[in-house]
Amino acid sequence: MKNLTSLLFLLLLCSTAAFSQISGDVVKDNRKMKSDFKFEINGHLNGTITIDITVDALGNVSSTKVLSSETTTNSTPAKLKAINHVNEFKFEPGTWFPKFHKATVVITMVKR
Repeated sequence: MKNLTSLLFLLLLCSTAAFSQISGDVVKDNRKMKSDFKFEINGHLNGTITIDITVDALGNVSSTKVLSSETTTNSTPAKLKAINHVNEFKFEPGTWFPKFHKATVVITMVKR
């Protein structure tokens, strides 16, 4: 029984780890991403950029806003690169989802 409990805990931990970079209503409502997009991008510095997104009924990102208070860099080019990356995200479409579905995405920029 102890092994079963440990296994269930690990499965729960692994399933939430995939959503550690994205949170909000999109995750709560179990809206899936259509593609396997990376939450890490190459850039000219190391840091994280936190972005609020809105997803429309078709599954496209319709608006973005950088959360400066939760972002570790002040670089405008880094923020623009992260926004352009997030604008490519695609989620599953559906009329049962809200017309404007909200989420927060954390993009990690890595200097290489």
